Amino acid sequence: MLLGGGFPLRQISLLYGEASTGKTILSMQCALEMARKDFRVFYVDADNSFSAHRLERLIGGPEQAEKIVLFQPEDFKDQVGIIENLENVLTKTPALIVVDSITGLYRVDNGGSEKIFARNRELNRQLAHLNSLAARFKLWILLTGQVHSTPSGGEWIVEPVATRTLKHWSDLILRLRQTPKTNVRDCILEKKNGVEVSASHSLFRIGEDGIGDV
Repeated sequence: MLLGGGFPLRQISLLYGEASTGKTILSMQCALEMARKDFRVFYVDADNSFSAHRLERLIGGPEQAEKIVLFQPEDFKDQVGIIENLENVLTKTPALIVVDSITGLYRVDNGGSEKIFARNRELNRQLAHLNSLAARFKLWILLTGQVHSTPSGGEWIVEPVATRTLKHWSDLILRLRQTPKTNVRDCILEKKNGVEVSASHSLFRIGEDGIGDV
C-alpha cells in the first residue's frame, strides 16, 4: 500500500533502520515472493543474517528456498567481487538482487583515512555497477543499510551508514523503526522515484510466518 504496488523495477531500493526493525525478514520475504513467481533471486548475505531455519518458517519457504542463489562474502573485498560478477549470471529472465547489508562489511574493515577513502570509492563503484545493471536488465534491486546516530539541533538523527553515497544512488528509500508495541514496526517512505517525500508511513507486524498487516 505504501509503495503503490511494490518495489520499483529497474531502480535501487534501500531499506535502513536500527537492529531488529525487520530489514532482513522483509528482504527474505521479498526473495520468496519473487521465487514463487519463478523469477531469479540472488541474495548477497553480507551481514551473515540469512537463516535457512528462519526461511523455512516463512510462508512458501520450504517450497521456494532452493530457487534462491545465496552468496556469503567473507569481507568487503569479496563483496565487491560478487557484485561485480553478478552480470555473468543475469539473463532475460526478470530477477531480484538483494544485498543485506550493503554497508555491513564496509563498517567491519577498520583503517586510517586512506583505507576509509578506498572503501568509500569501492562502495560508490558497487552502487554505480548495480545502477548500471538495473538499466540494462529487468531487475529489482533491494539493499539494506545499517545506521548511525548523529547530533543535530539538540536531538539525535538516525541515518544510514555512508549516508551521502546511499542516498545519491537509491531511487527509493524506506526507513524502518520500532514502536512501543511488541513485534510492530513502522515503515516510513523517505524517497520515491528519486524524489524526497515525507509524511507517508505504514505499520506492519512481524510474526512467525513473516510480515503482515497490523
